[in-house]
Amino acid sequence: MLLFRFLPFRSALRGLGLAFGAGLLAGLAAAQEASATAPEAPEHHPKIALVLSGGGALGLAHIGAIQELERLGIRPDMVVGTSMGAVIGGLYASGLNSAELEAVVEDVDWAGVFSPQPDRDKLTFRQKQQQAEFPGTAALGVSPAGILLPTGAVPDQMLMKELRRLTPARTRLDNFDNLAIPFRAVATDIATGDAVVLGSGELPMAMRASISLPGVFPAVRLDDKLLVDGGLAANVPISVARDMGADIVIAVWTPNALLPESDIGSVVDVLSQTVSLLILANERAEVGTLTDEDFLIKVDTGDIGPTAFARAVELITAGRKAANAESSRLAALAQSRPPVVYASTMPDASPVISFVRIENTSRLNQSLLENKLIDLVGKPADSAAIDEALDRIYALGPFERVDYAYADENGQTGLVVRAEDNVPDAGRVRFGLIVENDFNTESDAALSVDFRSPVLDAYGSEIEARATLGDFNELSAEYFRLLDPSQNWFTTLRGEIRNRPVNLYSTRGFKEAGFDLTYGLAALEGGYQFGNVGEVRLGVELGSGRAKLNEGFASLSEVDIDIGRLIASGAYDTLDDPFFPRSGVRAEATWIHGFEALGDNADFQSLNASTLTATSVGPNTFIAALAAGQRIDGTAPLDALYRVGGLFSLSGYRKEELAGENFLTAQMIYRRKLLNDSEQIFGLPLYVGGSIELGDVWQGSSSFDTDDLRFGGSVYVASSTAFGPVYLAFGRSEGGRQSAYLLIGRTF
Repeated sequence: MLLFRFLPFRSALRGLGLAFGAGLLAGLAAAQEASATAPEAPEHHPKIALVLSGGGALGLAHIGAIQELERLGIRPDMVVGTSMGAVIGGLYASGLNSAELEAVVEDVDWAGVFSPQPDRDKLTFRQKQQQAEFPGTAALGVSPAGILLPTGAVPDQMLMKELRRLTPARTRLDNFDNLAIPFRAVATDIATGDAVVLGSGELPMAMRASISLPGVFPAVRLDDKLLVDGGLAANVPISVARDMGADIVIAVWTPNALLPESDIGSVVDVLSQTVSLLILANERAEVGTLTDEDFLIKVDTGDIGPTAFARAVELITAGRKAANAESSRLAALAQSRPPVVYASTMPDASPVISFVRIENTSRLNQSLLENKLIDLVGKPADSAAIDEALDRIYALGPFERVDYAYADENGQTGLVVRAEDNVPDAGRVRFGLIVENDFNTESDAALSVDFRSPVLDAYGSEIEARATLGDFNELSAEYFRLLDPSQNWFTTLRGEIRNRPVNLYSTRGFKEAGFDLTYGLAALEGGYQFGNVGEVRLGVELGSGRAKLNEGFASLSEVDIDIGRLIASGAYDTLDDPFFPRSGVRAEATWIHGFEALGDNADFQSLNASTLTATSVGPNTFIAALAAGQRIDGTAPLDALYRVGGLFSLSGYRKEELAGENFLTAQMIYRRKLLNDSEQIFGLPLYVGGSIELGDVWQGSSSFDTDDLRFGGSVYVASSTAFGPVYLAFGRSEGGRQSAYLLIGRTF
């Protein structure tokens, strides 16, 4: 009974089991089918970090290494760089490929980046005049606290300009992970020596901080830290990449060769070697952490030094060659990784500028600065236009740095300009050396000091004082007052005392007499500046002095000099350099009217004008110049005579040998630059050239007698130095007249 009762239950159980088994089999089959079509779980791929070392110009080799990685199909998951490695790495991480990086490097004006002053076309017209009158660039800051030594040999204005121009990401980023490739720059806290990892903020400023080589560029203050070059703490920042989560490191190392013992002979050599050893120590410590799975691309840069930016092509080739040596292992790494597409969340690189805000720490009037920027508002951001405007602000003088960043406010994008004057009360002292030697009878030398006060008011007025001591002596001071925010209208009050020799020569060029001329002068002038290209001015000069015979024989042993004159002048100047121009024009004209009623020696009028134009083809420059002056009426006193003679002014004659009431000179000058930037001796350019000249002087008010024109010419070697132009030349004029010259600095 129980058996029968159990049998239905067993049958039911069996049926249930069959049903369960069938369901299980069906489920397994369905699972297998589903597994055949469903995506597999993502496979973990190791994160690759590209680490780029510092090394100055040697860091350009990183571009070649990146080119080789791109060829093999490797794109890193992150980039870390120090110094020049931070610059190349930052540009790469922000979206530039290796071809674009190479084009960028070739386009950079490296000489301009390391220039201590802005381009001449950004200077005010007054600054152009000051540059021509006092060419010395060696300078110190002065303030009520004393002498202010520069924090770097080169201001960083031009460097920041280039970094901002090249960097697609120009706004502040909350995280550099939002770049096309996550990026970190490494700098050094100069107060502690610790490495500082920069992973947010303004990308150009992060790169700038990382490349702050002590003694070259000023330190950068960021987040309450004073930062210098990252190479002092971590020149091959592998540990930073590890902290970012890197599994595999590709480190590109451009070590700077140590000096051999035989080449260490000065304190400069010892200091340079000491810095190299300190950097090498942290490099070895970082490189020592690499494993067998990592890659070390050590670039052999041969005899190329860290300042040879002009040898970029060779350095890029060296980087590509070094990476190619690891190509088999790198190719295997590339094959193990699927192609990855990186999306960039960078802001638009060309927003429309809706507003401009200036953070001005100087005494200059806010509207004066705003006038330089107003044309940018309402237009798409154009880095070239922005740089042009900022350069003109920087050239006004009192600023250590003029920088900018974009700001997003209320749905609008604006430009925030930071005009930084860290020491508003600081003036500047420049030093000059003047040498004129004809290797015959004349040799004059003097030291010169020029002082420019800090900005005195909101419009940029200043005081300039100058002292020259030696065979020529000068003491002068000028108060230059600007009268409007546009810096157009001005007035000047000037006083000077001068002492100089005046020589008289025979027709054969022999010195017959020498006078010692001493006079004092006061002048009041006013005028108008046409932007930065020209000016007109009108003024009155009053003064007196005396020329005393101190050598040779002359009809008079003393000559009184009295000055009471009305002077009107105009000038135009677009030369790119006052002494070695490659392009541009300079033109000047001056009308002088002496009045006995004002105390002058005589009633007279004279008019003189000159023009010079320069044009260049490659390293060759051609200059054409013409100058003339004429006494209009009256009798010109001794100090108002025109003088001709000296280099490029009938070069075979002595300096100012010919004197007369009228003159005419013309020159054709050729100049060729011999060395490119990488070949310059002590960083100085070297020129050779020659000139063809004609000219003469005449007495009386008659027209120019061109039948009596004298011809001459010269050959020369020249250079541009911190004291101004240096010429070693030989000149010859008709009649067998010839002279040799050594000229340094401005002429007297």
